[in-house]
Amino acid sequence: MRRIALGTVVLSFALVSMAWAGAKDTSQNTVVDINSTGTIDNTLAKSKIQSSKPCSLQAQIQTLAGPGTADGDVVICIADADLFTPAAGGNGLVIATELKKGKVNLKADLAEVDILGSGCGDTEAISYNGAIRCFLDDATYRGDANVAGSWRADCAAIGGLQSGAPGPTKLKVNSTQSVVVGICQTFTVGARLFGPGAGIDFARTGQRTPHVP
Repeated sequence: MRRIALGTVVLSFALVSMAWAGAKDTSQNTVVDINSTGTIDNTLAKSKIQSSKPCSLQAQIQTLAGPGTADGDVVICIADADLFTPAAGGNGLVIATELKKGKVNLKADLAEVDILGSGCGDTEAISYNGAIRCFLDDATYRGDANVAGSWRADCAAIGGLQSGAPGPTKLKVNSTQSVVVGICQTFTVGARLFGPGAGIDFARTGQRTPHVP
């Protein structure tokens, strides 16, 4: 069973970025606060989640306010998607960024991490149900140690396989923290990381449609 499972990972590694961009297309999403955290204002906030390349993800969210939103404070985002081909499954990509003037300005190279040598762009894949969730900081969750409260423990709890070392690109202020924290790969459609236990879930893929009189 182990041999089969490992072989399947190489073939079915889900590419989170494909939920936003294929080889020839671009797309763009926005986020909203559905938990009434007060961190962003759904009426006034400006946000853009986009990618122009299959293995890059960018996120801009402004302006954040309240505790945990000072310059240099870390925000954790999880990009989720389900995989249609080459095999059914799902994944979550954990990314860290830091705030400046209350703004999230995230740029991540998804090819920086891999599972068993397979990473973004190595295998043709089709994914769907792509979305992003962003949380205020939880240092344990974004760390690389496999301890209670970490993303690795979160991944194990849903039966997922974890990427190896985090990406080499680091944050500026929090200079020991990788931007691309890791990827959790599952073989269950709809499986999702729960996210940071100590972090406030302040933004999710969505949109505000104003009243038009």
